[in-house]
Amino acid sequence: MSDFVGKVVGAASQGAVGAVVAANLSAVTEPIVNAMLVKRITFAEALKELDPQKIAKYLQTTLSTNFIKFPFFEVTNMLVGGVQLPPTLKGALTGTVFCTTTLPITNYRFRKSMDMEITASSLYQAYGPTVLRDIIYGITRNKVMPFMVGLNPEMANTNLGRFVNMFVTVIAACVISAPGNELRGYCLQPPDRKQAFADFFQPAKFVRSTSVGAVIMAISLGIGTLATPQVEKLVAKVKEYLAKNPIGILLIVLFALNQIVEKRRHSDLVMALEDKHDVSPGPDAKAMAKK
Repeated sequence: MSDFVGKVVGAASQGAVGAVVAANLSAVTEPIVNAMLVKRITFAEALKELDPQKIAKYLQTTLSTNFIKFPFFEVTNMLVGGVQLPPTLKGALTGTVFCTTTLPITNYRFRKSMDMEITASSLYQAYGPTVLRDIIYGITRNKVMPFMVGLNPEMANTNLGRFVNMFVTVIAACVISAPGNELRGYCLQPPDRKQAFADFFQPAKFVRSTSVGAVIMAISLGIGTLATPQVEKLVAKVKEYLAKNPIGILLIVLFALNQIVEKRRHSDLVMALEDKHDVSPGPDAKAMAKK
């Protein structure tokens, strides 16, 4: 049980670190990638559409959504990895669960980056091609990673080995699943600017829209793997300490409850101040103001 918790926390931490790295990179590059993917414009044209204020605002979206999606995928992949199934079925199960659960977040983020209207019906738009993409991605990850580790098991236990293995695995998964992503982009086109099938699918545009996203994902999760062993060691030390000092658990619980209460109190105070600010002055106050 202790080892299981450590693995879950390790997988989540890998996703969390990757989420932060990817969020900062994606805040700048994702609007470019999405514009090239859906609008089929050149890199230079997409670059011209960038707005620093929108980038800063979009960073809030990428951080919040990445902190859900990245750890969720890594933990799901780790949990499914423990099930007695062939690697292909493991990858398909991971991709299906991940897509079905997080597609509303994915589409919300996509539409925010494109300044498109967000409606309830749009949150599950393009489910078919998206789940296809995620299934292929999951299968490829489950095939390529064991292959990479098998090439040099000793190096796989080093920081460089972890980074290289994850980087290559994610690049391969993103590239192989890219046709599903292209089909998703075709389905997400605005109706008033929708291109014909033959015009949308062109090799140069395919390479352009795939390469940037694949590199961002690979760098982010590659860096994330470097944090996993350290977090697992920290969790083991904390659990060992708590086993020897049970009162520490009570202190952690009390601290967490205090943070929740303080956050709620702060929220209530802000709302009260806003309500007071919105109250219009009465007749007496207006008369005094005129004097």
